[in-house]
Amino acid sequence: MTDIRPAQKDDKGTIAELIYSSGTELYDFIFATPNKSALEFIQFEYLSGRGFCGYHNVTVAVENDTVLGTGCFYDGHQYDALVKGTLKNVFRFYGFFGAFKILARMRHTGSSMRVPRKDEVYLSNFGVSPESRGKGIGAKMIARQKDICREKRYKVLSLDVSDNNPRAESLYTRLGFQVMRVKEFSNKKADIPITKEMKFIF
Repeated sequence: MTDIRPAQKDDKGTIAELIYSSGTELYDFIFATPNKSALEFIQFEYLSGRGFCGYHNVTVAVENDTVLGTGCFYDGHQYDALVKGTLKNVFRFYGFFGAFKILARMRHTGSSMRVPRKDEVYLSNFGVSPESRGKGIGAKMIARQKDICREKRYKVLSLDVSDNNPRAESLYTRLGFQVMRVKEFSNKKADIPITKEMKFIF
């Protein structure tokens, strides 16, 4: 049986890897440096509990005490606090001078990801372990979040999906999401796929 719940700091499984798998190109562009990998930063942020990848902001799908799926759901009210948490982690992880290079890259994220409205929940960092894909874990996580959104009277559940991930887009379409617009990354020199903004309207 799959247990879908808030993440805990000591959860077992490749949690950072699952988060990283949700957007490897974007994570590498922003957080990879000659001395530090994007995956190392994600792990640091997860354990800190702060920011977009902090365990306080992560929902997990667990079977046999092992995390098989991750997703981060947040609304417009939570967004600013998550930004501040990630900024704090960037300075702590990369140091004062190294952080400014990361911040310069972070300016481009708005072209592929969006800030949710107050009445909207946004899904990011959605990943399922390779051996568990096709078993309905992702669909269960989204179904659970839809129930929460209805209970709390949100109007929209939204996400962005890479154009090079047709399998994920197909899942979202089956679950009732619709493509609202197509977006190109603002840094043309970066090898970041085109993304599609998708929404489920309640």
